[in-house]
Amino acid sequence: MGSFSKKTIFSAVVLLAIAGGIIYYSGKGLQNVPPSFMEARKAAATVSQDIVTLTSKTNATIQTINATEKTGSADRILGLIDEARATNAQAYQKAFELSKDLQQMTEALSQVGPRESQRLAYEAIAIELSLTSEFITYTGALGDFLSALAKTTTTGVYGNRQTIAQELATVNAKAAIINNLNREFNEKMTAFDASLQ
Repeated sequence: MGSFSKKTIFSAVVLLAIAGGIIYYSGKGLQNVPPSFMEARKAAATVSQDIVTLTSKTNATIQTINATEKTGSADRILGLIDEARATNAQAYQKAFELSKDLQQMTEALSQVGPRESQRLAYEAIAIELSLTSEFITYTGALGDFLSALAKTTTTGVYGNRQTIAQELATVNAKAAIINNLNREFNEKMTAFDASLQ
């Protein structure tokens, strides 16, 4: 999982850096938007929302775990932990899809015009790169939290509640960042659409 994240982010950042050079030094600014960009943009918006939805579902499962931790059976709690892991795995796969959509958007960026539209598209891609990076960090924090919780549940030892609470706080903070980045991306693309008028 780590090798995918590093390679994906590195390639996307390299492509974005190349695109940045095109934007600020080409001076061309074609007055159209290539179909490949629009297709990738639509796919990226859908996948990004899927990540947010699945992340929210995972967090809802965590809330259920919290509500049943002291009164529910160990099997019930472990089942919920597995459910949270499965939902997050779906979201992780979506992050891989998102990286491919961002690559396609970046490759078509030099053909986007006018220049203001090109700039807004560049900023939107940068936001989605941040979302992908934050999601990978979120996945790591979630894994730590769920593993600690599973260990506590399996061994029957109450465990270090402060550590678990801190891990949960990190998970929740990262989820909030992901939601905000998705909102920023949508706002940026709304501005992009308006700039084409």
